[in-house]
Order: sequence, then structure tokens, then C-alpha cells
Amino acid sequence: MRVSIIIPTYNRSQMLCKTLSNIINYKYQYHELIVVDQTKEHDQQSKQYLDQLISEKKIIYIFVELPSAPNAKNIGIKNSTGDIIICFDDDIEINENTIPAHISGLVQPGIGCVTGKVIIQNVNQDGNKVLAKRSSLQKRIKFFLFLFLRKKASYVGHFGVLANFIGNKTLPSDTCIGCNMSFRKEVFYKCGLFDINFTGNAVREETDLSVRLRHCGYKIIYIPHASIIHYMNNTGGTRSAKNEAYWFAIFKNQCYFYLKNFNYSRINILFVQIFDILRCRRLGLKAIYIFSQAYKAAFEEAMNIICKDEYSI
Repeated sequence: MRVSIIIPTYNRSQMLCKTLSNIINYKYQYHELIVVDQTKEHDQQSKQYLDQLISEKKIIYIFVELPSAPNAKNIGIKNSTGDIIICFDDDIEINENTIPAHISGLVQPGIGCVTGKVIIQNVNQDGNKVLAKRSSLQKRIKFFLFLFLRKKASYVGHFGVLANFIGNKTLPSDTCIGCNMSFRKEVFYKCGLFDINFTGNAVREETDLSVRLRHCGYKIIYIPHASIIHYMNNTGGTRSAKNEAYWFAIFKNQCYFYLKNFNYSRINILFVQIFDILRCRRLGLKAIYIFSQAYKAAFEEAMNIICKDEYSI
């Protein structure tokens, strides 16, 4: 089966080059490597390296003016020729088992999506909320979370979205993880592409697609051998902001996801986002006000959802 790898990138020039160099080491395992670049200006060294890869036809390079994670993926998918689509972030590292493990899952009957283990490594945790130190209460909650998820890698439902993508067992999953996911290309014809209404950090874009995928009758599987190292780079991308705009995007995208897919009430959405709201408050921001504004914006979008044709392949 022909494999297309898609890497959207935004303002991570040097990290992107490291990621591409790593993946190209395994070029015998894939058919094409598509880079959808939303960076307006690279440093000279990175530009030279990218130009070299383009001239040597080691990558298919597409520049997009307006930054949007789901739109960049959609453009990559539309320009791909593979039977299997693998989406990686621009700050990851794969190994010799990553691509074959993705393929091994997708050749199984009924499997439409594979997601893999994500090993987070970043010694500089400044400003990176994902890597923030956890309290004893949060550690206990995480322990019970993993007990709850012992029969599946992730859950999407009344308790929100819960996931354990560091386990060592192959398990069914309700959703994939955006930095390390693969699909049969046919999925996009039947279920649609990524929804471009997920803006900014685009939180829940992959969960939204996962819900549609499962509604179409496909299964999602977590395979630990399809593993990556995720460097969670603090600069560029969508994790660097520490202001109201960052949290507005977090709340708006999550509200939109729950309104669109489950028609949850405002109280229910507030409940499933409680830990994000508490984190926002600890930063000295007006969390409830930001959430309220985000909910209004999400409600308007959910009531005027773009038709499927606008994000179909």
C-alpha cells in the first residue's frame, strides 16, 4: 500500500528540519512526504535545507498563506496519492517500527484509523502547559483515569475526552492523537476532511474526525509500536501563547466540539472543561469570562455548521 506522510508546520523552522531529516531516514517505508508550510519566513539555514529537499524531490512542498492546522492537513490530503495517510506534527521523531506499525493496523478489516504511543520529551518546560508539574491530586486522578481506560486507549463521552497514549497494549480507541495518527484515504471520502471551524490551537479537530469516522462504521485502534517522540516545542506552532487568546481558542474549540457532536448543555461543557478552567484561573486570567465568550462564539458556529461539502475531499 502506498503511504503518504503529511506534516503541517508553522514557525518551527529548525525543529521542522530535524523532523524531516529523521523521517527521510525511513524513505523506503513510504511513498511521499508532503510538507504544508504556513511559515512566512525561515532562517537562512533552514531555507537552504528545505530548498535542497525540494530540488532533490525528497519532499512535496506546499506553502499556505493563512495558518490553520486542519486546513493544512486537508490541503496535504487533497494533494496526496497514497492509500494510507499518516499525519505527524513538525516536532517529532519516528523510529524503524513507527510506519510499519501504522500500516499493520490499517490493513486489518474495519480499521479506519491508527494512533500510536507518544513519548513526550522536552527538558525546557517553560510556558508549556502540557508539561506543567502535576499536583498530588492530579496524579491520583491520572491513576484512576488509567484504571478506567484499561480496556481502551481513549474514551469520548459524558465525562469528556480521556486518553492514555503511553500504554504498552494494543487497544481499541475512541479517538486518535493529532501528532501521531494514520488513516485509510477512503475514510476522507466517506466521512469528510478535518473541520476548519477548529481554529488557533485546533484542539479537538482529530477527536471530531474520530467521532465522524466511528459513525461511518470504522474502528480506531491504538498500537504502541507506532510510537513517536514528541518534543512539544514551546516556540512556534500553537502552544506558545500564555494570554487570553490561547485560552479563548481552547474553550471555543472544545465548546464547539461538544455542541456539534453531542449537543451538550453549557453546564455539561463547563463540567468537562473544569480542569482547563482551573489552570486558566491559576494564571491570573478571568477564566469564566473567557469561557463565556468562547461558548457564545462556539454556539454561533455550531448553529451554522459549514456543510459537509466544504470540508469534503
